[in-house]
Amino acid sequence: MWQDEINYVGVFATVGGLLGFMGIFLNWWTYSFPVSGGVITVPVRGLDEWSAMVALIAGLMAFAFGGAYVLMDDPGIRKITGALMGIGAILLLGMCVAGLFRSDAAVGPAPLVVAPAGTIVRFATGLGGGIFISILGGVVAVIATIMMVGRTSTPEASGTV
Repeated sequence: MWQDEINYVGVFATVGGLLGFMGIFLNWWTYSFPVSGGVITVPVRGLDEWSAMVALIAGLMAFAFGGAYVLMDDPGIRKITGALMGIGAILLLGMCVAGLFRSDAAVGPAPLVVAPAGTIVRFATGLGGGIFISILGGVVAVIATIMMVGRTSTPEASGTV
């Protein structure tokens, strides 16, 4: 039964999944090394490491099933899409948090640096802005999932009455 109102829980999950998905394509990590005129900082995209690839799939999952949660009317289908939306949201946030601690693994032990052959170059790793956009998307999607669980616990909110 269509109630002519927008389900904001699904919209929040869709927006969170989209933010998480878009953040993957931005720079998640950086490494920098000194040169004679200053410091060179090189970005590393999220697509270059496995935890970000899992977050990409999870963000797409939260986006797609959040949209399906908005569009579908059947309570049974809504439960399934809501559960899959929640799994995607939690996985997105978890992989983004794991990515916070994986900058050394993402950059690797010997990144590409500009230096004469045989020179030992010290480099530092850091976080880029894309990981924080993905974390924001994960937080929004998880909050939407928590709101969905609280909302569908009563029969009136699930549309069965």
